[in-house]
Amino acid sequence: MAQAQTSQAVAQSATTSARIPNRGPLLLGTFGKDSAPEALIRLPGGRTETVSVGDRVAGLRVVAIDTGRIALARGSKAAWLELPGTR
Repeated sequence: MAQAQTSQAVAQSATTSARIPNRGPLLLGTFGKDSAPEALIRLPGGRTETVSVGDRVAGLRVVAIDTGRIALARGSKAAWLELPGTR
């Protein structure tokens, strides 16, 4: 069965352009149940990894996962990492 072509209006509204940083981890998405959220992250070398709260990634500890963002901590300082293009 042939698939109908996506209309230009639908394609434009479903596509977001964002600058992808060359350094540090990049959040690709968040998913899972509220009681056990997970996130997909691209590491600086290009490898992807699925993480949960408590995991370590790129020398940082995952301390929280929210819809579209995760909190990463080093020592006593934490910062939110958001999906590209959401600011």
